Amino acid sequence: MSLTKSSIVGVSVTPEIGLEVAQIDFASQTVEKYGIRQLEYDASRREVADLDLFKEALQDLFFELQIPKGSEVVLNIPTVAFKTVDYPAAMDEGQISNAIEEELSEHFIFKTVEPVVSATRLPNSSMQFNKIAYTAAQKQMLIEIAMSIKDLGYKLYGIDTSVNSDLNALMYKQRIDVSDDTSWVLLIVDSMCCRIMTMSGRNYVDTYEERISIGEVLGDAENYGTVVSAVSPILKNLPSKYLCVVSKTNIISAEVLASKLTYSAPIIHQEANCFSKEAFLELGPEVDEKFANILSLDVIGACIYKDFAQYTDAHFNLFNKSLGEIYTMDQPPELNLNGRTIVLTNGYLIKLLILLAVLILGPSIGGYIYFSTLIANANNEIQSLDAEAVRIKQYLKDNENVSSNLFDEGDEIRIGLLHNKNIYSYYTIVGTEIPKKLWLTHLKLSDKTTIEGQADNLESVYAFFRSVKDYDPDSGIKLQKLGLATNGSAPQEIEELNNNESEGFDTDSILTSLNADFYEFVISDEAIVNKNNNNQAAGNNNGPAGLPGLEPIN
Repeated sequence: MSLTKSSIVGVSVTPEIGLEVAQIDFASQTVEKYGIRQLEYDASRREVADLDLFKEALQDLFFELQIPKGSEVVLNIPTVAFKTVDYPAAMDEGQISNAIEEELSEHFIFKTVEPVVSATRLPNSSMQFNKIAYTAAQKQMLIEIAMSIKDLGYKLYGIDTSVNSDLNALMYKQRIDVSDDTSWVLLIVDSMCCRIMTMSGRNYVDTYEERISIGEVLGDAENYGTVVSAVSPILKNLPSKYLCVVSKTNIISAEVLASKLTYSAPIIHQEANCFSKEAFLELGPEVDEKFANILSLDVIGACIYKDFAQYTDAHFNLFNKSLGEIYTMDQPPELNLNGRTIVLTNGYLIKLLILLAVLILGPSIGGYIYFSTLIANANNEIQSLDAEAVRIKQYLKDNENVSSNLFDEGDEIRIGLLHNKNIYSYYTIVGTEIPKKLWLTHLKLSDKTTIEGQADNLESVYAFFRSVKDYDPDSGIKLQKLGLATNGSAPQEIEELNNNESEGFDTDSILTSLNADFYEFVISDEAIVNKNNNNQAAGNNNGPAGLPGLEPIN
């Protein structure tokens, strides 16, 4: 069987030991925490003798073992009443409950106290009969125990009785063969009675109870003889595949008792007392080795109660509705579906809501997301169109007084000429007023004007500057640079220009011009940084580089 880990805290009232508290790692079958305290049990009344001492001892154990507040607790108590009955299949749940109450009214314990009952329908029921197994305990005692656990800050999850806890522990450790349809018999002996359960696999079939009187003051022969005499008449009428003998009293050894019994099938035994020679479960590092053979089947059954539910067919829980308000105020609501009770815990409700969200809300959420995306895209497009419409409306408003009748091409040209007068003027000068033997090397016409050029005589430079200045006498344009070039010859363009001139020069003049130094000039209305440091160094401090002493001409 696949195993999972449990965090349940097992608490057991075990007459031969006292009060036990334990935690077991369900998967590894290891005892992680274990502690005991002395606790008096009233065997004649089958109840805890002092519930105040019970609460005090339980609080000490929780503190000693560092059990966190809010932990879930399963309580095991000694079996008070345990029985299987076949009821007609026609009887409903209410009728069965009434029948059980009538039977319990004849029990020696419940003649004076009110019972709390837990019943379960067993899988081996037939078409004619419902096989019901039930257990019962004193209601008032369980209410006080439940309140004590709650007052200590813990949550009571369930209450089981020792017969069922012992069976679950034996199955958990695989000490018995519970294969389907395997017929076997379980004999449990304690200091008060012998209980015989006929079994089919994991299911109870019939139960028998024989009260006995044994004790330490009696000899072994008498004690064993009492037990053998009580159970032998019953066992001889219960043929099966094997008999399992479990002793929970320190007076009777299961091994010795098995050797004294006569039975038609093999007998196996399990010590659950001081005669135990080996630990039933491995102990974790926090558990003292002295507890190895003390740990009871009862507390093991309580520890595995929640995780083992899927492996057993008999589910008992005395912490149920019959306890009244103490149960209902601490328990989540229950849902009954086709006879199956579902406890609506917080975890179950969360899972249910998630499932509903996936099955019902999932498609809606998917559709919502899809259409939300479409709507968002449409809204963005609408906003973009609205913004464009606002821009167009504002443009129309700003130009509402503009008419095509007011547009005049001539006015537009005149406005353009007015704004660009200087540029057009300088283009005119450059195109019409350049003297002979003067050429331009750089022309910048914008908000600032810079004209650079060269000439082979000073007169041409001065004449060109006057023409520029005459076009706009108020401008800040100046002849900012005028000097001799240093390369000693005119550029190739001059030779080509002169060769193409209709007004020719005599050969000597041309040769003289080509061999002579020529002049460089800059006409501008912005400060000029001299690019020729050598020439600048050659001039004096009173004028630009080139001719000594030359001042800018305005």
